[in-house]
Amino acid sequence: MNKRSALNFSYLSKIRHPVLIIFLFLISVISIGLNFIFYKSIKSNNLVVEVVDGDTFQLNSGKRVRLMGVDAPEYDRCGGQQAKERLTELILNKKVTLKEEIKDSYGRTLALVYEDGNFINRIILEEGWGRTDYRKNSMRDVLTSAFHNAKEGELGIFSSLCSHKDHVPVGECLIKGNIDQNTYNKFYHLPECKHYDEIVINEDLGEGYFCSEEEAQAAGFRKTSTCP
Repeated sequence: MNKRSALNFSYLSKIRHPVLIIFLFLISVISIGLNFIFYKSIKSNNLVVEVVDGDTFQLNSGKRVRLMGVDAPEYDRCGGQQAKERLTELILNKKVTLKEEIKDSYGRTLALVYEDGNFINRIILEEGWGRTDYRKNSMRDVLTSAFHNAKEGELGIFSSLCSHKDHVPVGECLIKGNIDQNTYNKFYHLPECKHYDEIVINEDLGEGYFCSEEEAQAAGFRKTSTCP
């Protein structure tokens, strides 16, 4: 290499080095910017815009989500309004994080839901505004414990608000309508039936009192085999 070529190579090296640094810097800035935009988009999509009931809500993205492992009362049943109001307080107009997402048979997303570190599924259960369905997930033991603690503590739907055992109904409406939670069969119990006094009425499940056998039958209940 002659002297002139060596000088040209040295000059080009000095030029290319800062250009390369600037180029890499711009690539990094663009990458960070795109990641930030993507992150903001996800966060915006996870904004809760509607609470449907005590265990279901809708995100800004259009995705409908149900709390995994939680079964809150239907809105028109005992405790349903309170459950919806509590979930509304916890997440409406807030951004949530979804974990262990799966689809149910209705096309909804089932998920473990967190808002600013608060585990929403557990809060609803521990305050007594739902029952657990024991669905398999990483937090099932936590949810099961919260459910049983609320039940033993007679909180929410397990309080006298919705759960009646020693309650004496007014008037002639003494027939107890009970639903088997394993088979979902509906039975009614007359005062003279065996175990009548042991039957607990859970209004959040659609159970209740009837004034006549005809009324109970019209609601889909049939007489239990323990009746004479």
